[in-house]
Amino acid sequence: MIKTIATLACCLFATAAVADTPEAIVVPLKVREELKPRTIIAHNLDNPRGLHVLADGSLLVAEAGIGNLASANTSRLTRLTDLDRDGRYDSDGERRVLLDKLYSINILEHVRRDEVFGMASIAAGGGAVLATHAIFDGPSQLYEIAGDSVKPLGKAEGNLNSITYDPRRRIWLAASSSRDQVVRVALDGKVSVIAKLPLLASGQQPVPAYVRFDDRTGDTLVSLFSGSTEGETGGDGTEIEPRSAKIIRINPDNAATADVVTGLTVPTDLVVDKDGRIYILEFCDEFLDPLQKREQMWQGTSHGGFKRFSGRLLRIDRNSREVVVIATGLDAPTNILLQGDALLVSEGMGTPGRKIPQGTNAVPLQGFISRIDLGAH
Repeated sequence: MIKTIATLACCLFATAAVADTPEAIVVPLKVREELKPRTIIAHNLDNPRGLHVLADGSLLVAEAGIGNLASANTSRLTRLTDLDRDGRYDSDGERRVLLDKLYSINILEHVRRDEVFGMASIAAGGGAVLATHAIFDGPSQLYEIAGDSVKPLGKAEGNLNSITYDPRRRIWLAASSSRDQVVRVALDGKVSVIAKLPLLASGQQPVPAYVRFDDRTGDTLVSLFSGSTEGETGGDGTEIEPRSAKIIRINPDNAATADVVTGLTVPTDLVVDKDGRIYILEFCDEFLDPLQKREQMWQGTSHGGFKRFSGRLLRIDRNSREVVVIATGLDAPTNILLQGDALLVSEGMGTPGRKIPQGTNAVPLQGFISRIDLGAH
């Protein structure tokens, strides 16, 4: 909610361009591939989302849960430790739950797609590690993580699907996806709206999904997942238009925005490497088999609204303006983490166990984490 005239003024200027901004990079229809080796390092997770590597090398994973109304409290925060040093986290004793029994919900009835909400984002900054539990349209709960200790902070308005720390301004920013807002978040949960984003050129809801601080510009990069032309819960589940989404950057001081990458299809998370290149996940390339009722998920093999195993990972070089595909065949990828010379990707969004298509086969849906080796040729 906009609480002050000053905040309202920022929102009114949300469509103003950031000064001295280069023309946006357009993802072409045909993109050169430079595919990197990909290995699954953790299986059988319940909708993995945010990832964070701790100082001891263990991996924190936010699991959104199974979204089952009959067993609603299945979301959790899990710590993975590679005890046998085999590069994977599937051996006995390598998983430890730090926080569990949190609410998980599938919003199928709202969007006609198999989509689960619960624990969402993990980010570090200002000497703290924060996580969000983000239910559709909120409220969201902030948590602070210190070792194996998880402390609840404040509740925040809206669905804080992703948070990031801005070290130049020493503030936390978030994407409030169900409200089409980019917001500033205090540790007590108080939210101040920086901007409410306008409709995309296609008339679709922008749906800001993920945020990342960009050291190159000092602004925050925002992925616009894109939604229905008929509102957040409108349409039949197939109306999202491919290539209509984009990455923008926003100046938190005045809400000025500029397009950075356009021509994307439902982008989710993004990360920036030390050379300023942007890695962007695309969730899928088509919208198939929308669902009207939960029982439809168990009546055979179904994409469930999102074409399975059609996601990809792009690398955008802002100096050369080159766009390269470095991974294909990703299954509904949501979150990404840069770890040294590799990228970790959360995959397998949806209802665990239901049958989904993989090529000519039917396989059970599962959440997993894959590792993409950037150093390999």
